[in-house]
Amino acid sequence: HVRSRRQRQMCIRDSGCAQSMPQLFIDTNTAPDFSIGSQHQTLASRTVDINLDVLRRQHAVIDLNIFANLNVQARFVALETSPTGGELWRGKIIGHGDSTVLFAFRDDTAMGTIRYQDKLILVEYAGNDAHRIIEVDQAQMPCCGNNISHSIKTKADAVLNNPSAGSPEITVMVVYTTEAKNSTGGSPQMENKIDLAVVETNDSFADSGLSHRIELVYYDETVGYTEASSFGGILDDLRINGDGKIDWVHEVRNQVQADMVDLICDNYQY
Repeated sequence: HVRSRRQRQMCIRDSGCAQSMPQLFIDTNTAPDFSIGSQHQTLASRTVDINLDVLRRQHAVIDLNIFANLNVQARFVALETSPTGGELWRGKIIGHGDSTVLFAFRDDTAMGTIRYQDKLILVEYAGNDAHRIIEVDQAQMPCCGNNISHSIKTKADAVLNNPSAGSPEITVMVVYTTEAKNSTGGSPQMENKIDLAVVETNDSFADSGLSHRIELVYYDETVGYTEASSFGGILDDLRINGDGKIDWVHEVRNQVQADMVDLICDNYQY
């Protein structure tokens, strides 16, 4: 049976034809490790395996079989090297021009975000070689834990205040606690998380009409450091040099000439 061009085009738009496209997610009976993963309030969740070859083979259209009642198709845009040296798959949801689909992956693990309409869907490692899909209840996300007292001056500030100075690149150093690494699933999973953070930040700048971008110049684990009980305490441990906590960060920051330092922790006050 040979389908016409019009039928093929209709099939791409029709989720009923999804079985003809490679599916990214695979049903699994593997039990997740509930100590691994985010603590977002969710509207729905599902534990799956991921066929990463679907991303690596750069199919023109893939089927995102998210939940039993939520199935969308994503059009391939690009496959790039991620900031930490992994792989990054970019796509768009067909029929939603303002959508984004991003997957950072390496080896057999991935982390991703799917955004369209008002939905935020995360894909994260769930332990035991499985992954978890969650639709985030964005109304329940916590408020920002920072205020004006946490602001810092960077070399880029002078450029931002001078339109004729060109487009600044803000160099960023990322460190993460052992608690954060463990709750993410390990070092490869944390590197995927960092990749998404960098890429989504730069994409948000571009979408807002801003010309500057961040550049990842260093990342590492704060081995031997135990998180303080409050978010403010963790910030103080990072900011204060000479308190015996993670003082090495200041020396490395100077070596790599980082404008900003970001610390990923496992404290959900923020």
